[in-house]
Amino acid sequence: MTKRKRVWADEAPDAMPDANSSVELPDAKDPAVLDVLPGITRKITACGACRKQKIKCDMTNGPPCTRCRRRNLSCVLNKSLQSLVEEVKNTEHLQTDICGIHEVLGNICQHLNLPLPRALVSSGDAPQSESKADNSDELERDAEDLDGCEISPPDTPSGVQAPIDTYLDIAKLGSPGSSANTPPSVTRQRQTLPQDLVTKGVISLSVAETLVGRYYTRLDPYLYGICSGYRGLQQIRTASPLLFAAVCTVSALQDPQGQSLYEACNREFRRLMSRSLFEKHDLEHVRALCISSFWLSDASRILSGDAIRRAADMRLHRSFDHLSNPGASRSTPTHNSNSPNSTHNDTLAVKDRVRLWYLIFIADQHLSILHNRDPLLRSDKEIALSWESFLAREDTTDSDIRLISQVALLVIMSQIRDLLGSDQESRVPQSLSNQIIHYSRQLDRWFNKFSAIFKPDPYIGDFPKSGLQLHYHFGKLYLGHQVFKGLNGEAIPPHFLTAASMAHEAAVAIFELILHEENIQHSLVGMPHYFHIMIAFAGHFLLEVTKNYHIQLSIAPSQDFDLIRKVLGLFQAIPSIQQHPICRMTPGLTRKLHECVASLQRDGEVILPPLPMPNDAMGYQENLEGELHATGSFPFPGESLVTPVDDFMLADFGEFTFPGMMSNGMT
Repeated sequence: MTKRKRVWADEAPDAMPDANSSVELPDAKDPAVLDVLPGITRKITACGACRKQKIKCDMTNGPPCTRCRRRNLSCVLNKSLQSLVEEVKNTEHLQTDICGIHEVLGNICQHLNLPLPRALVSSGDAPQSESKADNSDELERDAEDLDGCEISPPDTPSGVQAPIDTYLDIAKLGSPGSSANTPPSVTRQRQTLPQDLVTKGVISLSVAETLVGRYYTRLDPYLYGICSGYRGLQQIRTASPLLFAAVCTVSALQDPQGQSLYEACNREFRRLMSRSLFEKHDLEHVRALCISSFWLSDASRILSGDAIRRAADMRLHRSFDHLSNPGASRSTPTHNSNSPNSTHNDTLAVKDRVRLWYLIFIADQHLSILHNRDPLLRSDKEIALSWESFLAREDTTDSDIRLISQVALLVIMSQIRDLLGSDQESRVPQSLSNQIIHYSRQLDRWFNKFSAIFKPDPYIGDFPKSGLQLHYHFGKLYLGHQVFKGLNGEAIPPHFLTAASMAHEAAVAIFELILHEENIQHSLVGMPHYFHIMIAFAGHFLLEVTKNYHIQLSIAPSQDFDLIRKVLGLFQAIPSIQQHPICRMTPGLTRKLHECVASLQRDGEVILPPLPMPNDAMGYQENLEGELHATGSFPFPGESLVTPVDDFMLADFGEFTFPGMMSNGMT
């Protein structure tokens, strides 16, 4: 017997759909449909064994039921959809509670200057489905990028035919920058607007405006206005996503309340950096690398090295020839030659490239000093030596003067490194004592020359002159500390006593400048990390010299210790995020101060008066008194007096060691 077909009550029989026609079902995600769908209310209360036998399941407080317990059966209660939905809701509530506890714990750790807890694995703003979709899109783009990877090096930086040029011609690859040989995947990417921090939803537009505004007014003046050619947020976003990410990351680093913001921006910046390793980029990419290398201390060596490689591929060093000889042929794109302003615009573009090369040179020399390694830009050193020709130009600005002053100083310090050997533990021979005096006079002449022509900056005030003094004392300290190599606790040779005293006086002058110069205090959050690391180096050097050589150098330990204590109290009062150098260097220097004070007290060599407690260093006096009666000492990881900062990436900035001065053999 066949069943009769049911006919819709409100439809005519001829309105029924044909069997062969396709029927459009309503979308289950439609809000109108969701309103009429019945809710899930039925729950499963019988175990699987009883349901299979279709008998009543006597279960009170969950499995096992009476029948399964009596027969020793496996009692399993299958979960219904309603139960699963309720468990998901409970999981979301638990996740919300855990996020709240994690946030409170992070605030407590930040207040106590303790390492922040690890980020929650389950946290995230986007749903998991969206995250998977984004990851799949990234993998797809990465697969496309593999077709467009450049051959490294893409072209010889020199003007002479090189083997790679012949290979590219034979292999029919042509010039890597030619559009005829550009892979389709790269062409498709260039036609679409690149994603940045705002379009990806990492930060909002208002937050981006705040970060970029802070960079222009507080940070870019320290780099001599290297981004002054851009007028606002939109131009930076259009120029390069990596440049935009670098500006936002270094700006968020200076925000005392920007812990999560810095982590988000830094995560996106690192992602863009890793994706761009095998890609060819323009000048703005190099600018982003250079900017980030001055502030992101944990990645500065990698960023600076990549900037040097790309600058060589772009033949950035040849811009000096174009600047001195405007009629020479340029390898860089020029403006419309028919325009009356084309020559002026070309000159500005070449000057910008020259400034960028100088900035790369400064970053390389800074890292060479901080890590006691040879600089990477050694073949182009003669360009840096001709800085006076750039300074003599009529269109030289105040920022150019500051830029050139740093180049001139680093040329002197590089000569000191080449002479005394920064990576050697052997003692400096007595024959070089006259050379040390010679370089000390060179530093004096450098300071006198540029201090007379420095002017205040509209954004950072009189910091240029104060910074010039800091760099002067950094140079004296770098020169004088070389004479402590290889002493191993022995007395300083008489012919090096002047150099040793010079280094001690330079370290004292650095801390006195910090304590008394408001311009430097206001710039402690904002200045590049080179300043912080050299300040930490000066503090640790001063403590070691005071502890081990205070008799030979006629040093009053209480005065030096009190000076460092006051500066550390100033550092402790400065709000900053965990990754900021101020936050990283203060605990290590504080522990080192306690150790040195306790060591002199235990030995009975010096009777120290009680150090006054600063108003902004809570709890310092209690810690100091407890340390004076301690019998142990703190461990201070490191390697050598001449490798003072190579371990600062993995530990506090203040925890350096000076094995050549750890034990004093004098009586």
